[in-house]
Amino acid sequence: MDRLNAEPVDPARVTAVLVGIEVYADGDWYGELRGPARDALRFAEWLRARDVPAENITLLLAPTPDFAAEADVRAAFLGVSVRPATADLVRKAFTGLDRNRQLLFTYWGGHGVIAPSTMRRHLVLSESTERDPQSVLFDDLRRYLACEDEEHLDLTRQIFIIDTCGWYLKRREREPVPRLFPQGELADKEVDQYVLFASRDGQGAINDSGLGTTEFAQQVLGHLHSGPRVLPPDVEELTRRVDGYFSAPVRATDVTQTPVSIHTRSYAGSERDLGSPFLRERRVLPVAPIHLRDALGRLHERSTHHIGRFALSRSGIGAHAGLHAINVGYTTVDMKAGVPKRAAYATVRHFYDAIPDGRLVVRGPAGSGKTVLAVHLATELLENRAKDEPVPVLLTLVNWRTPPPESRPDGSQAGYDRLVRHFEGWLAGQLLTQKLCDDAQTARELVEGRWLLPVLDGLDEVHAPREAEGDGSAGYLVAAIDRYLTAGSGRPAPVVVTVRGTGDDESRPGPSSACVVEMQRLSVPEIVGALTDGVPGYPTDEEWEALRADLRLGEGSTAVRRLDSPWKVVLAVKAVTGPRPQVPVPELVHALVRTGDGADEALHERLLAAFVPAACADAVVAEPRPPDAPTAVRWLAQLARHLGRHTSEDLTLSRLWVIAGERRVRTVQAVAHVVIVLFFCVACLLAAVGGPGQAAATAGQLIDGTADLSGATGRRLWAAAAFSVVVTVAAAATGMAHRTWVPVVKRRTRGLRERFEGPKRSRLPLSILSGLEIGGAIGLAFGLGTFLLFGPLAGLVVGGVIGVALGYGMEAKVGLDRTLSGNFFPAYYWMWDGLGLLAGAVTGSLVFRLVGYAPLSGAAFGAAVGFFAAFAVGLIGWLRYVIAMTMMKRRNLLPWKVAAFLDWGHRAGVLRVHGVSWQFRHAELQNWLAAQAEERPPRSRPASSGRLRGLRERVVPRVE
Repeated sequence: MDRLNAEPVDPARVTAVLVGIEVYADGDWYGELRGPARDALRFAEWLRARDVPAENITLLLAPTPDFAAEADVRAAFLGVSVRPATADLVRKAFTGLDRNRQLLFTYWGGHGVIAPSTMRRHLVLSESTERDPQSVLFDDLRRYLACEDEEHLDLTRQIFIIDTCGWYLKRREREPVPRLFPQGELADKEVDQYVLFASRDGQGAINDSGLGTTEFAQQVLGHLHSGPRVLPPDVEELTRRVDGYFSAPVRATDVTQTPVSIHTRSYAGSERDLGSPFLRERRVLPVAPIHLRDALGRLHERSTHHIGRFALSRSGIGAHAGLHAINVGYTTVDMKAGVPKRAAYATVRHFYDAIPDGRLVVRGPAGSGKTVLAVHLATELLENRAKDEPVPVLLTLVNWRTPPPESRPDGSQAGYDRLVRHFEGWLAGQLLTQKLCDDAQTARELVEGRWLLPVLDGLDEVHAPREAEGDGSAGYLVAAIDRYLTAGSGRPAPVVVTVRGTGDDESRPGPSSACVVEMQRLSVPEIVGALTDGVPGYPTDEEWEALRADLRLGEGSTAVRRLDSPWKVVLAVKAVTGPRPQVPVPELVHALVRTGDGADEALHERLLAAFVPAACADAVVAEPRPPDAPTAVRWLAQLARHLGRHTSEDLTLSRLWVIAGERRVRTVQAVAHVVIVLFFCVACLLAAVGGPGQAAATAGQLIDGTADLSGATGRRLWAAAAFSVVVTVAAAATGMAHRTWVPVVKRRTRGLRERFEGPKRSRLPLSILSGLEIGGAIGLAFGLGTFLLFGPLAGLVVGGVIGVALGYGMEAKVGLDRTLSGNFFPAYYWMWDGLGLLAGAVTGSLVFRLVGYAPLSGAAFGAAVGFFAAFAVGLIGWLRYVIAMTMMKRRNLLPWKVAAFLDWGHRAGVLRVHGVSWQFRHAELQNWLAAQAEERPPRSRPASSGRLRGLRERVVPRVE
């Protein structure tokens, strides 16, 4: 920059263009700023103090209405006229410059963005709207001012002070349309251009509306006023002053942005970036290998759907208009990751982009919005993800399991390597369990290549509290994450972790290399805004006056402490709104403002108890309607206790049968298996002695002792007896097995509403396939047994009636197909049914040949048995589910159609969907439900008459 400051310039040969835009045509899209127009005037005052003639200064302003008159007065005092900062006048100001002058000084304050398609800065014009975003492309302006002009060759020193944000546009936002400047050949002369941006790419320039300025403008003007009166100013010293101020650790608590300076000697010459060393550059990521690109695309799509279903509900924070807009603040609490304390960014995505390695820990008390913030960040990252960036994947840490002894660290590198492999295996397993990946090999490669960004929710919910590294399950997990971040493919490994904690905690949660942020309490204006949006009549109704008066006290308010988190606000709003409010407004207001020991706990207990009843009465919830409130609380409490007993957060349909009692359900299932098999075995034994269809006569002969059991008949009887023993033992063993067939649990899950809603053409083929399989297998089994006992006609009638009834009833009407037990994938089961059919046909033809039957008959018999056997193995999980739900329905522990109840809980905001499972949306509500005393519910019995049914409705009124 030595040539730029080589010699002073006569002030008469200095020209200046000062632009300050505070209001925009679309105020909703481009927010109003109080500062740019005021700062532009301050630069004009500095120039006039350096004897720059007033006629050499072009002042283009779009001030706020309250400042317009003052701007005119102050400008007139300087002898400068204020012109509107319209697109035409801005363009004319630069194209009409007198190039015989030597120095151009430009200041631009207002909104600015960076277009991801070109990575170039746009300075937003005052006429800009969401539909028609207009801008000046800064590089276009710079090039124009460096172009050859035969008549004007002296304007070769140029200074630009750009006080705008450098946010990246989101993909869904329309890119600004630049007002172009004419482009010619670059000048042969060296044109020195110095640019000082208020922020680096991806960051914001924080505007102080109260003071009507920015910290950046304050620092620049402060240096300019304190420097010598010569022009141009010493830009090297200006760079050091501004950069030093914003990056100095002693001022770290005040850092909000990172200014960047660029010096160009010619348009094609070298540039140097003097951005703050306080924030390191993120490394350039390699492109994904070809064989993983399709898998990454599928992971991106499935993760987007997974996170969307996780966050979606009709209640909770988004239950009422406006509550979803609570934007809980957060602040950094350490500087170990290179991010200053209390760094302020407009969005969490911009904040995350400033973290060098993408490692973030979000902490805060229960209900403070940690998970909401993490989900919002993951959603933003997915919406704007480039192909070479990892895919955010949301996982709950309560499913983490302590590594076995052989995988625990022993202080050696090999021990930590084993721990990392255990953690990577857990991540890969979660990708499979949540249906985010199709096969184990691909999941492993994605994890080992660091192609996913784990968003790990609930570090505090890991079973053991964190102590020293390696102590307890949480300690092993933290150690595993730390090592995972530094091991592997050499790619930077990002991670996001949420954990319950506050600034009073002495330990630093999460990985040691992560930036830690803490959720902030809701401020009084945020609480008032949430109540205004969520509660009709809050601003005006007299019954709310006591609360309004208390909140006007500000931080001295009693109610502000009781409503200082989104969860507390949701509880309060939910309790007093809806068709049947659970808490009267006067009672809530009194509880919020009263003082005394135990007042906080009593209020919170009251609101927690009102949440589920309020959800039951919520008019926004569509059919099916929920049960009455006491029953819903009892059922949810049963589910919460089930999770507590099994140290899990996931309500998975295929595992809910254990609530009815594992041994009891398995025993009932084993008995059912054996009874069905014995019916078929008796038919086989009688047919082996007397032939098919001769059951009555054969039974009589066996009773009388006149049956001939010698020769071929004896061999057939022994073969049938051996077959009967084998299948009976297999039936009993499968019924008593601790686990069902693995593929039953691991196939795709679809919710009831997804299963039976939507275009009929899309769901009808699936229903027909499933109905044919269910009805065909069961009907064939009973039909074959009946044929062996009573002949072909009876077998055909019985098999047809049972097959049609069960195939239609179980699939099309009742809906208790394998969707409820955790899977629905007809083609997969038809494949196994077909393999069973083929294996049975081959085995049957061989065995029948040995015992003297026709091989073709053996093939038909074996095919039927093999088809039903393969179907029955896949039916084990379904049957266990039906048995358990029936038992719990009779005991009134849970509804028979529990999936419909869980679906209601999701839409009511009590539950959320996590992959193939449901989870309680609020951990505090789950804990409260689990702590409720377990009462013995009345058994569910069908009313025998309308009179009894009416009596029961009078005794236990039902909430419709």
